[in-house]
Amino acid sequence: MSSLKRWRQIGQGQFHKWETLGDELEGAWQGSHEGRYGPLGSLQTPVGLLSFPLHAGLLERLRHVRVGMAVLIRYTGPQTSKAGRLFKSFEVFVSGNDGVVDVERSSDHDATQREV
Repeated sequence: MSSLKRWRQIGQGQFHKWETLGDELEGAWQGSHEGRYGPLGSLQTPVGLLSFPLHAGLLERLRHVRVGMAVLIRYTGPQTSKAGRLFKSFEVFVSGNDGVVDVERSSDHDATQREV
């Protein structure tokens, strides 16, 4: 028996690629998850849920933001590391002081979180 139903996936939202210098996303941080080609981040914005690739530097900055907090992410463009590698650079802003956690490494390399 064949199904004539048309299925569509829900809950994934729109996808945003970091391409234009100065691109900004603003919304409530929903956390990160593993995507098909690497880690993805999600923001709940006034226009809906947006997902975007979490480049290494951006992932490191967003590790310090509590889920649900208002954030502004700005793409500042490509930069070259001291080792000569090209990478995408970002600025991350949070609203107030309550949305930031300090991630410390214990001696056995387990990540623990402490409020700042």
